[in-house]
Amino acid sequence: MLWSKSSQIKFLSLGITCSVFYNFIFYQIPVVQKLELQLQDTFLRLNQPKTPPPEIILVKIQPKDLANQKLSLGRLFYADLVEHLLEAGASVVVLNLHNDWEKSPELEYPIKITETINKPLKNLVKNHSQQIVLVTRTNSITNSKKPKFFIYNHLIPFDSERLQPLIQPETIQGFFEYEPEAEAPTHLSSTARSSHLVGRFFLSEKIDEIQTFKSVPLLALEKWEHQQQKVQLYSRLAKITTPVEIKFWGKSGTFPFLELTSICQPNKDKKCLVVSPQKLSQQVRNKVVFIGFVEANNIQTMAMLSPFGDSMAGVEIQANIMASLMTDSFLQIPSQWVELIIVILGGFLISIGIYNYQNWRLLFIVFAIFSGYLGLCLIVWKYKWILLIIQPLFVWTVTGISIFIYLIFGRQKEVIALQNYQITQLKAAEQEAILSRTRKILNRIAADIHDGALQELKLVMDKIELESNLDIDLILDKLTALGQEIRDKLSNIRDLTEKMAMNPILQKGLDIGIKTTLEELESSGKLTLKVITEIQPLQEPQFNSIWIEHREEIYRFFREALNNVIQHAQLPHGTATQVFVSLEQKGDKCTLVIANDGVISTSTIYGSKKGGYGTKIMDTIADELINGVWEISTLPHEEVRVTLNWHLPPKKTLTDN
Repeated sequence: MLWSKSSQIKFLSLGITCSVFYNFIFYQIPVVQKLELQLQDTFLRLNQPKTPPPEIILVKIQPKDLANQKLSLGRLFYADLVEHLLEAGASVVVLNLHNDWEKSPELEYPIKITETINKPLKNLVKNHSQQIVLVTRTNSITNSKKPKFFIYNHLIPFDSERLQPLIQPETIQGFFEYEPEAEAPTHLSSTARSSHLVGRFFLSEKIDEIQTFKSVPLLALEKWEHQQQKVQLYSRLAKITTPVEIKFWGKSGTFPFLELTSICQPNKDKKCLVVSPQKLSQQVRNKVVFIGFVEANNIQTMAMLSPFGDSMAGVEIQANIMASLMTDSFLQIPSQWVELIIVILGGFLISIGIYNYQNWRLLFIVFAIFSGYLGLCLIVWKYKWILLIIQPLFVWTVTGISIFIYLIFGRQKEVIALQNYQITQLKAAEQEAILSRTRKILNRIAADIHDGALQELKLVMDKIELESNLDIDLILDKLTALGQEIRDKLSNIRDLTEKMAMNPILQKGLDIGIKTTLEELESSGKLTLKVITEIQPLQEPQFNSIWIEHREEIYRFFREALNNVIQHAQLPHGTATQVFVSLEQKGDKCTLVIANDGVISTSTIYGSKKGGYGTKIMDTIADELINGVWEISTLPHEEVRVTLNWHLPPKKTLTDN
């Protein structure tokens, strides 16, 4: 990989940070929360229980029926109705009082009148506190920073001597979370879908005092288990502090119910006179009875939208929760910390997958993570836990796109930096090669002058000193020729700057340089022979200055051999019809071959391999290469072949000096 260990850590940290950030963003987007709600509602409908527990029955109150039957829903009527239900054998009665009964109307009525109005319910609570649950409506605990709880002090008996209630409020009152938003829920944490089993509230009388209360279904379950001497589930359920998902047993009307008018008959005393006590006993014996309004447009109804798309009264919501607790089949929602850890873990895995991606494998990794999470959701659903689905998948998708873009730009930046470094290293290697070539060229010129012109000058000077009869004109001509030769040799130094530059066509490789040269000669018409090539790319040590210098010399060898073919084997000077050029590598040994199919007089071209300018150049080049050797051979079928063999120098890494 191109990146260092620290870069990998930064990359993975970015994935985790993006996951946390996008999780917060998507949590605020209503569309995402709505999609999550719709998906979870689909699961709730698919996993709908068959038959609700028979121990639960509802008493539905509809104002229009009451008006027709001339029944009065006052405190006396409620107390009388509950009294009859308990006498008929009901185990527990859950009573949804009017909202305006939550507080004693002391500001509207004198105290004596207030006591008279509340007395029936107060006596009912005093005599049957172990079988009654008073419903206290509260806002969502999750959305409330300081949830308040109103105590029914005017309905609970009070010990004036000890200055404390005779019945503790938490044993008679249970809370029911409801907000108007539940009529059209937009998220999974709405009171239409989730509910707490226990809650800590600030009491209305003493704001700083906090007290724990049970929800209506849990408190009803506790009292029902005590009445029926059942296995006590409530003690375990009371320890669940996170909200539970409401498990719906069907549409509105799924639970058995009684109309209020089928229980009570009209009378002038505003009491509930039971129509048939025996029938009522058969219907409610040993059952939990929920009393409440069910008319949709009534403020007392606390209507909510169910997963089945119909409006469901609060009393039916309470029955659904109670049934789930009673059968121990409710669904739990993990805390936000658990969901955040899942999102972070998914983002971490996505980051690892993208960092190590290879073509289509990236899609496979993402698909595996998504499929694995969906499988996990189904597994935990089986164990009665609900995990968010839409939101994590959206978070991971956007996180994956973000870090993938970052990866592309980051790696592109690394590639550019590496290329710049390679260019710097290559330039340094070329400069070193140029200096080395310059030294060698100067040595060659100096050697040519020393071994050639200066030796001739020495001989002339010896003749002048040793011989008395000299041909002055011959001596002068000889000295003039020697002087011109020395000037010609020295003038080559002026061209040294041109020779110091690296040939640009070789920068992409020796094979590219040879191919390019052949194409240029063919297109210019200088090379008319048919060209046959078997040129393979060499594994060149790009940043090795020795190889850069050797590459220039090998190319010079190739040009020298090819020029000889053009000048002496090609028509009209020779009989060749084609030229063959081969470049191959085996291990670190390389071979260059230039061959033609015509007869060439080697003595005129290469100086009979014993001397001459062409031979000397090739000898010099071969000697400077690593294990360099060259040869010229004429094969039986009149093919002239020039072969150069050498070994590549070892590669240098980018960190080598």
